[in-house]
Amino acid sequence: MTVLQRPDTTEGADRAQAPSTRDPGVSLGRLLKLATAAFAGAVCVLLGTLAIAVPTVITWLAEERSTASFWQSIGAAIDLWALAHRAQVQVPGADVVLAPLLLTALMVGICWYAASQVVVNRDDLVARVPIIGGWRSAWHALGGQAASAFVVGYLLAGLLLAHTASFGLAPVRLVSLVPGAVLVPSVGIVLVWWALHRKDQHPAVDAGLRWAKAHTPVLVSRGIPAALHVLVGLSVACFLLVFGLLLIRGERVLSLYATLDAGIVGTTVLTGTQLLALPNYLVWALSWLTGAGLSVGTVHIGWTGSTAGDLPLLPVLGALPEPGAMPPGLFGLALIPVLAGCWLGYQAVRSTSRLSNWWTKAKVALFATLVVGLAALLLGWLATGGLTPGLLGTIGVNPWLMASLLSLEVGAGALLTVSVLHLTGARVGFGGRRAMLRGQQD
Repeated sequence: MTVLQRPDTTEGADRAQAPSTRDPGVSLGRLLKLATAAFAGAVCVLLGTLAIAVPTVITWLAEERSTASFWQSIGAAIDLWALAHRAQVQVPGADVVLAPLLLTALMVGICWYAASQVVVNRDDLVARVPIIGGWRSAWHALGGQAASAFVVGYLLAGLLLAHTASFGLAPVRLVSLVPGAVLVPSVGIVLVWWALHRKDQHPAVDAGLRWAKAHTPVLVSRGIPAALHVLVGLSVACFLLVFGLLLIRGERVLSLYATLDAGIVGTTVLTGTQLLALPNYLVWALSWLTGAGLSVGTVHIGWTGSTAGDLPLLPVLGALPEPGAMPPGLFGLALIPVLAGCWLGYQAVRSTSRLSNWWTKAKVALFATLVVGLAALLLGWLATGGLTPGLLGTIGVNPWLMASLLSLEVGAGALLTVSVLHLTGARVGFGGRRAMLRGQQD
């Protein structure tokens, strides 16, 4: 009897069950999903505007001394939405640019929630692990097409909304809105991917991210976590600096409130507006720590002193030092970024093998330093604005100078730590981990 060999169909069955991530082509269902994602991006613009317009209208109703009309208050809300995306708003005789970053963070949070509903929650890729054969299939698994449609919908709706402000007293320069209107929803989508990767509950996203991680250079995968640690540590240090300065200068800040005599509603609005710029103050404090200083119009505050000039009548600016020389030795505050660099260097050595050469460890530290510098450059650009033309042309920092000095200080601390740990052969790398595991097994 002849025995017929039956082919093994197990692998074929598995592949039949696994959803394909190839480009499905143009279809009505696909177009509907993309249209839904774009519509969700447009809805985020509407929700963000409502989050500003509702308290604005309530304030307009509560403030008896207000001379603005209802539509002017709505126009002010649209202008504030545009400012949150670092757009230029044209007031009579000047252009205003100043993004309250806490409000920007609110817009990112709205996009984060909406993107989690329409970008990755897809019926065809929720239950099973897709087959990842290249960057196209990985992009499809991550919902990349829906993510792109989401960003485009947000951008177009934002431009349309900002265009309506051109009929009011303070029109928005539409071109200046484009970078922020792309950045905000993009950050929201990245946060969705990161959150799903942490939870490890979405098969398609996890498969796409695993492919991306497998094809990411080791230098990047080791350097970015260390850079994030440094940025969080510097944020805490800057918050403590700002909080301490407000406590020390609290009496002067309160005296400015009394001078303004804005009433209960006006004082509440003024305080809330200043709180929205809290992340801006942290970036300004970071610039001062690095030695780049900060500027408010013609006033410049550095390590050595503060120049004289006129300041806007905002109570929070009362925390700035008086014109004149600063106490000696403030340059020692540069040790904070240097110490942050030492921690970065420790993380760089810890992420590499103990037997790796010095240059391998230094490359991780230098790449992480570059990430810190680029993040500082972006944050400095976002946190800085002004009123041009005029004496208040710059309110904030010099992003390039701050990023350069921070990179030098963090890089110096990182390379010093890498060199010391490498020469001493400290067990902070994989060798130390293996020893710990052997001890647990014993």
